Amino acid sequence: MKYHHGNLRSELIRCACTLCEEHGHDKISLRGIAKEANVSQTAPYRHFETKESLLAAVAAYGFVEMKKSIDEIVDTSKTSRISKKTLVDGMLAYLDFAQTNKNIYEVMFGTVIKDFRNFPELHGAALDAYNALKSSIKRYIKLNNDREYDEKCVKVWAFLHGIVGLNDKLNNFNEAPQEDENSLPPPIAALRAAKDNILNFMNSSIDALIKS
Repeated sequence: MKYHHGNLRSELIRCACTLCEEHGHDKISLRGIAKEANVSQTAPYRHFETKESLLAAVAAYGFVEMKKSIDEIVDTSKTSRISKKTLVDGMLAYLDFAQTNKNIYEVMFGTVIKDFRNFPELHGAALDAYNALKSSIKRYIKLNNDREYDEKCVKVWAFLHGIVGLNDKLNNFNEAPQEDENSLPPPIAALRAAKDNILNFMNSSIDALIKS
């Protein structure tokens, strides 16, 4: 059993993220991450008063990593303006993060954390992620004022979040037995077509979202 750790808080968050992805947030406990981190069962309580505060740290980590994944794409541009391709690639990075980190994404956007304002680290990380997306839109199109950029940013984020949710529904539907493609309900068939051609779908949608 370890009683000393160089950066225990970071290690506990890492363990919590691992357990979250493996088993879901409802299976996480402070005692469970203590076991995963190989420290005493009382050690996590020095850093997290409650399970909610631990999950807030998991969500904050998620927003930081999401922002990084988008910035890695968008920041490859060396000019003040970015192309449509770069913006779409950044949005695809968002979708890829959500797909790769499904359970962490659920903590970030679900109802398990009641009020982000109770957790300054999480509130700041979420705001940074939002501002990264807003900055990308600013670099793609010139609008009249900051309020208009906020409106477009919310539209794009809602669009991306909606795709994540619909994709989960489609995955659940795919697990059910189907006789043939013609038996698919029209909305499912349309969604499957969009998923199979996601790049074309994103390219055709982005201007409708931002320039309308």
